[in-house]
Amino acid sequence: MLRVLFKDAAKAPGKLLALCFIVYFASQSFIIDVFLFLFAVAWVASAMKKKSKAILAAEAEAEAARAEAEKLAAAARVAAQAKAQAAAMTGMPASNDSNAKPASTKQYAKSAVVIPFKTGT
Repeated sequence: MLRVLFKDAAKAPGKLLALCFIVYFASQSFIIDVFLFLFAVAWVASAMKKKSKAILAAEAEAEAARAEAEKLAAAARVAAQAKAQAAAMTGMPASNDSNAKPASTKQYAKSAVVIPFKTGT
């Protein structure tokens, strides 16, 4: 609201004159002071209402996104359980089965990481 009043005040002489009259009457009259104060309070209250509505909308959107993510995670868990059950039915060991033989690891004998330090003793 104030941006609209002060935006082109220097370019429009009528707007500048109106602003000067408002300031003059506000400095001379208690009634105008009260009116401007009430106007300012109403403007701040409406701005706060708009801001609170925007915050509530953002929170609702975040809650919807969280619920959607939970649904996707639950679907992924169900799919993983179904895959594990299918693997158990076929008789193949699962990747986390303790009875499965571990894969042979390659021996890197010539690797610099495996060679012990020569300490000279």
